[in-house]
Amino acid sequence: MTHQGEMVVYVWKEIHHPGDGVQYVLTLLNLSTIPSTGLAIDESFNSGDNRLIMHSESMQRVIKIIQAVSQVDSTVLLLGESGVGKSAIANMIHRISNRASKPFVAVNCGALPENLIEAELFGYEHGSFTGGKKGGATGLFEVAHEGTIFLDGIAELPYRLQAKLLNVLQENTIRKVGSTENKKINVRIIAATNKDLSQLVKEKAFREDLFYRLNVVPLTIPALRERKEDIPHLINYFMSKYNKKYGLFMQLHPKVKDEFLHYHWPGNIRELENKIERMVVTNSQEGLGKGDFPQSNDELQFPPLKQAKKQLEKELIQKAYRLYGNTYKVAEILEVDQSTIVKKLKEYRKE
Repeated sequence: MTHQGEMVVYVWKEIHHPGDGVQYVLTLLNLSTIPSTGLAIDESFNSGDNRLIMHSESMQRVIKIIQAVSQVDSTVLLLGESGVGKSAIANMIHRISNRASKPFVAVNCGALPENLIEAELFGYEHGSFTGGKKGGATGLFEVAHEGTIFLDGIAELPYRLQAKLLNVLQENTIRKVGSTENKKINVRIIAATNKDLSQLVKEKAFREDLFYRLNVVPLTIPALRERKEDIPHLINYFMSKYNKKYGLFMQLHPKVKDEFLHYHWPGNIRELENKIERMVVTNSQEGLGKGDFPQSNDELQFPPLKQAKKQLEKELIQKAYRLYGNTYKVAEILEVDQSTIVKKLKEYRKE
């Protein structure tokens, strides 16, 4: 937002006074007055696996917001299409914040079944259910204590668990599954989604009170087709990355590069990276010619259904086993025979 001609980010906090109702404190952060993070953010953007390419005007605006929110602990809601780099942005906010030396815990809210995610997030007490680990388990919120937890795919969080997350935001406390006691935690929350949460609120699929708690500082990450100035830089970065990874010296043909610049990239940066990696590893020529580019830019790449189902099954079984450490409990949760779980785990160990 702008205030008196300056670009600012606002942060508000409720203050409850018994008998006097609720008051609000509004803090405006002028983006031009926080150069102290400039060096740190430049170094972070240009190093490591989370390198961010942000030469376009639209992404320069994103940088300014990142600089501002890194100085406070306000909840950030990252918005944007799948593949635009929301997880990298969340990681960046953490790395240049005063919590950088503490844990950064990323959670995909849509990756676990509903009957697993509560124990995963909040932990569970010993004896809270049959087959649980001896002594219980620590949840990811507690693991992230004094650091940052990134809740990706927040729209996928089961409705009944949204109330527990709301309590974390309001009271800074968690309660393990099977416990009657609340535990104080100090965690910075960053959430992300590629869905319209306001529409989900209207459809009664997402809690309105939780939406407002998460939407303190919304940050929209533009799609790749909206920041085409960054495409040449992204191409160079990914070509260098995969040439180095595979010990190759491939070069991108100018005509292919031109097609990349005019492609609409529905899968955004993730799609661009995947295509470049595939081109690098499959072409045995000195350079990459036009023939390496997919014949139809509109053709999305999908794995065979059988392969996709097998991969999903593997991920669910392995995650459930890591959480519970007991094949009987995993079988109960996933509603299959225990012998099936044992057999599958043996197969995965051989891979």
